[in-house]
Amino acid sequence: MAQTAKQVLIYRLGSLGDTVVALPAFHHVRNTYPNAQITLLTNSPVASKAAPLASVLGQGYFFDNVLAYPVGTRSPKVLLGLIKQIRALNIDTVVYLAGVRELKSLLKTKLTVQRDRLFFKAAGVKNMVAFPANHPDFVLSVDSVTGDLEWEAKRLARRVSQLGPIDIDDASYWDLKFTQQELHTANACLAPVAGKNIIAASTGTKCQVNDWEAHNWLNLFAQLSPQLPGWKLVMVGGPDEHALADKCVEAWGGGGINLCGQTSPRVSGAVLQQAKTFIGHDSGPMHLAAAVGTPCAAVFSARHHPRQWYPRGNANKIIYHKTDCAGCGLDVCVVQQKKCILSVTVTEVIDAVTDILNINDSKPINSPLQ
Repeated sequence: MAQTAKQVLIYRLGSLGDTVVALPAFHHVRNTYPNAQITLLTNSPVASKAAPLASVLGQGYFFDNVLAYPVGTRSPKVLLGLIKQIRALNIDTVVYLAGVRELKSLLKTKLTVQRDRLFFKAAGVKNMVAFPANHPDFVLSVDSVTGDLEWEAKRLARRVSQLGPIDIDDASYWDLKFTQQELHTANACLAPVAGKNIIAASTGTKCQVNDWEAHNWLNLFAQLSPQLPGWKLVMVGGPDEHALADKCVEAWGGGGINLCGQTSPRVSGAVLQQAKTFIGHDSGPMHLAAAVGTPCAAVFSARHHPRQWYPRGNANKIIYHKTDCAGCGLDVCVVQQKKCILSVTVTEVIDAVTDILNINDSKPINSPLQ
C-alpha cells in the first residue's frame, strides 16, 4: 500500500551480491513510497573490484540520490558531514537494511544498532522503518522451514514487511529494470554468438577462501565442452579476471566471448539473462544471474553456513561441502587449506550443469558421467 513520505533514505551496505539479494526490499520501498525522493546511504567499496551498490541498481527507479561513506569510519568530521547532508535533504523516513552484525555479545550488537538509530535522529529523521526489534533481528537466525540459517533475502523481506506484505517468490520483486540502452548493449556484446545456446560463467570472487582455483575451472571447461557441441561460452567479471577468462574460452575450444572488464554490472545482468545456465562461485555474478532467472551451478565454500547466501530460485544446483570448520567466516583460509571448496570435484560441477540443462531444455543432454 502506498504511503506518504517526501524524502526517504535507504541504508544498505555492500556491493554486487549484497545488493541483488536486497532487490525485493528495494522494490518494496519504491512500491510503498512511489512519489518520494529516495536517497541511498551506502559504503564506498572496500575492494577495488567490488561494484558500488548504486551501479547495480541503476539510476532513476530504485533511488534518486546517493550518499557514500567509508565503512567503519570514526572520523567526527565525516560523520558530522553525513548528518549535515541528510539534514539538508530533509529526510523524513529511513529504511534500515543493514546486515546482521554479530559482535562479541548480544548487548554490543544492540548498542551498535541503537548508535545507528541515534545517528539518524541527530540527522533529523523521525520515521524509522525496519530497525531490529526482536531477537531474530539481532542474530543470525535459523529458518524454521529449512533448518538452515535464514536466507538474507528472506530476512530483509521480513524486516520491511512493516510496510506491508511482500512476496519474495514473485519474479517482479527481482526485476532489475534494465533500460533499453542496457539491453541493446548486451545484444551487441553477444552478437558474435547470436542464435547459439550460451553457457555463462565467472571465475571471480572477492575472497581467497571462495576461489575454486584455475586448474579446476580449466578442467571443467575442457571436459564439459565436448558434451555441448555448438554451445558457446560467455565469460563475465572484472578486469582482473580477463586473463583467466581467456584461458577458459581456450579450454572450451568451441568458441566463446570474454567480456571480463568490458561490461557494467547491469549490462552483465542483461547478458546473463540470455544464458541457459551460469557457472560460478558464491559471488556477485551468481546472484545477478539468479535474479534475471538464469539457473546457477554454484560452487560454494563452507565459509558461511548453508542457505544464508544461496542464489534466488529453485532451479539452481548448489555444490556445498559442509566440513567440520564450516561457518568459519574467513576471507583467507591457510590452516585448513580451503578443504571445503577444493574438495568439490569437476565431476560434481558437470553433473550439476547437466541436471540444470536437462530440466530446462526439452532435449536431454547426455553426460559421459552418467
